[in-house]
Amino acid sequence: MELTDIERHTREAVPGWDAADLAFSVIEKGGSGRLFVRVVETGGDRSLIAMHYELDRADNPRFASITDFLNRHRIGAPAIAARREDLRLLWVEDLGETDLGNLAGTGWEISRRPAYESALRTVFPLHCMTEDAAPDDLPELERPFDESLYEWERNYFLTHYVERFHSPEIATALRDHPSLAALGHELAGHRRSLVHRDFQSTNVMLRDGGSFLIDYQGLRWGLPEYDLASMIYDPYSEFAPRETADLIGYYFTLKQDAGHAESRELYERRLVQCAMQRLMQALGAYGFLGEVKGKREFLAHIPVAKARLLKLSRKEGGLTVLGDLLG
Repeated sequence: MELTDIERHTREAVPGWDAADLAFSVIEKGGSGRLFVRVVETGGDRSLIAMHYELDRADNPRFASITDFLNRHRIGAPAIAARREDLRLLWVEDLGETDLGNLAGTGWEISRRPAYESALRTVFPLHCMTEDAAPDDLPELERPFDESLYEWERNYFLTHYVERFHSPEIATALRDHPSLAALGHELAGHRRSLVHRDFQSTNVMLRDGGSFLIDYQGLRWGLPEYDLASMIYDPYSEFAPRETADLIGYYFTLKQDAGHAESRELYERRLVQCAMQRLMQALGAYGFLGEVKGKREFLAHIPVAKARLLKLSRKEGGLTVLGDLLG
C-alpha cells in the first residue's frame, strides 16, 4: 500500500482527522514485512500508528483480535483506534519510540532493572493463563509449541544457520543426534501457558513508567520460560552475569508469589532448555533473513547468539553436542 493511500484511508477512518493537518512518516521496524506509519496531528496532541499487513504470514491478521483480547484482560498493549480489516489496515495507539533496547548503556539498578522487571510483570498475566483453564474469550492463535514445532525450529536452525555458516556435514550430524529430539520431547511434556513467542527487547515499549507489549500476533500455547529466555538471552541486548541472575530470580519470585510450587533447580533447567531452543530459532532466523531475504543487518547478531548458545550448552539441561560441533 502506498503512503498516499494510507493518508486517504486515515482521513476517512479516524474521527476528526478528515481535514486535519497530518504528518506521515514510515517507521523502519523488524523483519515481518508489515508497513508501519506514524501519523501525527500537527499542532495537536494526538498521534497514531497506521499498520498495513499482507497475508503472506498467517499470524498478521490475528493482530487485531489478539490486541482486543489483551485490552479486555488489561494486559499492557496498544489500543486500536480505528480499523479497516477489509483493507488489512489498522490504526493503533502510538506508544512512542522508546523500547527496552533503547536503555542499553544506562545504569542497571536505576534504569534497566526496573524496566525489565516491569516488562516481566506485564507479560506474567499471560503466563498465568493455562491451556487446561483457557479463557472463554480466547481468540484464534498460532499453532502451539509441541514436538513438531520444536522440531521445525531446530530444522530452521540447521538449514539456515548450520548449513550456511558451518557445513552440511555438521548439520547432518546434529540432525541425527538423539539429544536434539529429546530436548523437544521433554519441553513438549510440560504444562503450557499463553506465551508472547517473540518477547525480546524491541517488542516491549516503555511509556509513562509502564511497559507495553507489541508484535504479539504470534501468541500461542507454550512454556513461560521460552518468553523469559527470549528476553534475558536476547542477542540484541547485553547483560552482565549478575544482571541475568537478577532477572532469573525476579521471575522465579513472581511464580512463587502466584502459587507455583516448583524447585529453583527444575525451573532453571527448563529455562536453559528453552533458551537453547529459542537461540537455535533466532540463529535460523538471522541466517534466513540475512542470506535469503537480503536483510544483511541481521547477520550482525549471529556472533552474540552463537556465543550464548555455546555457553548454555555447558549448563545443566544444555545440549553439549552443540558446543562440541559448533565451538
